[in-house]
Amino acid sequence: MIPDGLTQAIAERKALHGRLDLPESAFPSWDQIVPYFDQSFLNGNKRARDPHKIFVNVDTNDFPIVRQIKTELGKTLNKAGISCHCYAGFSPNAMASPPHKDGMEVFFVMIKGTMPWKIFENGCDYDDRTQTMTTKSTFSRRLIPGDFVYIPTGVYHCAMPDSSRVGFSFGWG
Repeated sequence: MIPDGLTQAIAERKALHGRLDLPESAFPSWDQIVPYFDQSFLNGNKRARDPHKIFVNVDTNDFPIVRQIKTELGKTLNKAGISCHCYAGFSPNAMASPPHKDGMEVFFVMIKGTMPWKIFENGCDYDDRTQTMTTKSTFSRRLIPGDFVYIPTGVYHCAMPDSSRVGFSFGWG
C-alpha cells in the first residue's frame, strides 16, 4: 500500500505525491466521520467546535484505515509512535492554516472531498499581512480521496480548502 518511492523521498528530503492502493471501501463514510467529530466536541475538544476548521487527534483503533496506514508506515520506516490527526471542514469557505512548516515528517492522506494543496520546497513567499503568495510552489495539485503527499520536516506547505473535506495527517520524527 505504501509506495516504494517514499523511503527514497525521505532519504532525499523531497516531497512526494501519489495514490494509495486501497479500495474505496477502505475509506470511512461521512456517516462514520460526522458522529466522530460530534463526539470529539462533546468530549471537550475545542478545536472540533468550528465546523469550518476541525482538528481532532485520531487513535489507531478509531478507523480501520488509520490502523492500516500506521502499520504500513511503521513497517516501511521501521518506526513506532506515528501520530495521526484529522483535519476537516464542512463548508466551501473553510480556511486551513496559512503556509507553514512542521517539526516532523508528514504523510497526509485525502479521505473525503477534494482539496488544493501546495508545497514549497524552495522556501515560501507568503505574506502574513496581506495573506497572499506568488507562484513559488514546487507542487500544486488538487488532492482527491486516496491521494497522499509526503512533506519532509521543515518544508513549507498549505492546503487551500474550497469545499467540505476530510484528511488524515500522519507524523513522525
